[in-house]
Amino acid sequence: MNNFLVIFGCMIAGLLCKKLKNFPTNSAQALNSFIIYLSLPALVLSQLPPMLSTMSFTGTWWIPVAMAWITFFISLCFFQLVGKKLHWSRAKIGALVLTAGLANTSFVGFPILEAIIGPQAIPIGILADQAGSFLVLSTLGIIAASFFSGAEINSQIIIKRVITFPPFIALVAAIIWASIGLKGFEFLNPSLLKVSATLVPLALFTVGFQLRFDLKILKKRWIGLGLGLMFRLLLMPAFFAVFYLKILKGSDLVTHVTVIESAMASMITSAVVATEFNLDTEIANLMVGIGIPLSLITVPLWNYFLFN
Repeated sequence: MNNFLVIFGCMIAGLLCKKLKNFPTNSAQALNSFIIYLSLPALVLSQLPPMLSTMSFTGTWWIPVAMAWITFFISLCFFQLVGKKLHWSRAKIGALVLTAGLANTSFVGFPILEAIIGPQAIPIGILADQAGSFLVLSTLGIIAASFFSGAEINSQIIIKRVITFPPFIALVAAIIWASIGLKGFEFLNPSLLKVSATLVPLALFTVGFQLRFDLKILKKRWIGLGLGLMFRLLLMPAFFAVFYLKILKGSDLVTHVTVIESAMASMITSAVVATEFNLDTEIANLMVGIGIPLSLITVPLWNYFLFN
């Protein structure tokens, strides 16, 4: 319940501060930079090393990890095709690729998993999030954002953007840290946790700050927004229900958690990255701002119809 109060409280605070003009107009850009350069790297360094040091690469660990990579690849193909047919801008296609292709497998995902499955689902959720969604964002997500940003780019520029992306640097550091046995982890981790705790409230505040619930905007955006939400909340869980449950005949807890994670709303950070790369910020924030409340209804329904 506390997580859901933070979700709606911070988004509403962002909306109100924009409406009341209590914050400078460039507040979202400043806060996004803080998230990219401090909050996200701290999150990676606090969560990933202990997970890697205890992870066993046997059994079905690949199922939740593969889900995130498959989803992003399908999103890229789907919105490239649809965007060309509907003559969308590169910025709009890129924003939808990111927000529809990356699920909120942690902050929204974890409390929903615990509520509808139980605490035993959380370790699988962490695997889906860190080795799946977050790693996709830090690699393919940045490559896609660079490509769709409209700037003149080449392979060297894209590689430079990936390897200088602060969360990616933190990811590499986390792998090295885990490989040397987490030396100094107990000393540093409390500070990292405090910095990483700023991620969700600040990201949700910036989403709310940039949201515009204007009927004229929604009428103008309904096709792209509708397709994005349909892809994220309906098509992906339906695809993985068929792929993992019917084709691969999965019936264990790992499969259950993975299918439910695939049904989550858009990753909050995907909208932050869309803004950072000058993609279509408006539709990216609508995907998060409308998708999260909708997912609180659609995810339990998927769980009920598929696993009860």
